[in-house]
Amino acid sequence: MALSPQSKASAASTLIRISAVLYLVYYYLNGGGAASFNFAIATCIALGILLILALFIRQGHKWAKWVLLLLLILTITPDLLSLPSTFKTNIYAGFIVIIIDVLQISSLVLLFMPDKEAPVNEDAE
Repeated sequence: MALSPQSKASAASTLIRISAVLYLVYYYLNGGGAASFNFAIATCIALGILLILALFIRQGHKWAKWVLLLLLILTITPDLLSLPSTFKTNIYAGFIVIIIDVLQISSLVLLFMPDKEAPVNEDAE
C-alpha cells in the first residue's frame, strides 16, 4: 500500500504531536511541580518546538523534516546516555522516553520514505 505524500505528512505530524503529549507526561513523572524552573522552561520550549514542527510538517513544508532530524540527532544521544538513571528513578518515565524516541524516529522514516510512482501501463496506447 503506497501512501501519498500528504497522508505521510499527516501521519508523521500526528506521531510528533503524540510524542509531545508523552513528553508532558514524562515531565510530570519526573517530579512535575517539584522540578526545577529550568526543567519546566526546557519542557515548554521542547513542547512548543515539537508542536510547531508538527504544524509545518502537516502543511507540507519539506524543510521541517530536516529540522526534526537535526533535533532528534541532538536529543537522542543524551536520552540514551541518561536512560539507565531514568529507569532507576522511575521505570515508567524510562519507558516513556523510549516511546517518545520511537515515535519521532517513526515520523522521520515516514517523511524520508520515497514516494511510490504509479506504474506505467505500456499497453494503454
